[in-house]
Amino acid sequence: MSRTFNVSIVTPERSLFEGPAVYLAVPGGEGNMGILPDHAPLLSTLLPGQFEIRLDEVAAKPLFFKTQKPGFIEVNKNIVSILLDAADSFALAQ
Repeated sequence: MSRTFNVSIVTPERSLFEGPAVYLAVPGGEGNMGILPDHAPLLSTLLPGQFEIRLDEVAAKPLFFKTQKPGFIEVNKNIVSILLDAADSFALAQ
């Protein structure tokens, strides 16, 4: 069982995030979804809302960002690709 998975979040203009994570929460088309290492393959729409990325299990604060536009997520073999029209903000948790 893997301890991390790779996350890539991109818009047409730029890459917002690329790196390993231990947990990802996204506003899925059918409700909020949590992604962990070794997640089953998935392809889904994303609704506008807040995303959370946990970089490790203990020390690092999670990253949050918010989008007002829909998008798509694909999960396959510990690679998560998120495609968004735009992202409004991206910040460390307080």
